[in-house]
Amino acid sequence: MLKMRLKATTLLLAGMALLGLASVGTAQAQGFEPLLGVWDVTMEDGSREFVFEFELQDGKLSGRYTGASGTAEMADLTYEDHAVKFSVTVGNGMVIDFTAIVAEGELTGMLSLEFGDAAITGRRRKQTGVDP
Repeated sequence: MLKMRLKATTLLLAGMALLGLASVGTAQAQGFEPLLGVWDVTMEDGSREFVFEFELQDGKLSGRYTGASGTAEMADLTYEDHAVKFSVTVGNGMVIDFTAIVAEGELTGMLSLEFGDAAITGRRRKQTGVDP
């Protein structure tokens, strides 16, 4: 009888641990939710357009940048307190640093490169019938 109770208790604790891990993954996804998806971004003067794509891969935030120089994976990508930061290396090795605040489907920030800084704004694309 004692062995059966011990097994039942062990199974119950293991099940609770699995549920706890599942809720941590959900909490992490929810923390990134304002950022996840595809963003259409422009320099404030309208001279350049970019596409930012943010997603969770194996519970880790990743991103891809597309602009006039092509597509690049985002490096040093962080998102905390609605602030996103990352760098991309484009063309002939030029590094562009991006920082922005994300709120209510809009993005406002700056890009910095060797020639100076520029303001950027963006909107998250509406999702069409596909779950992220």
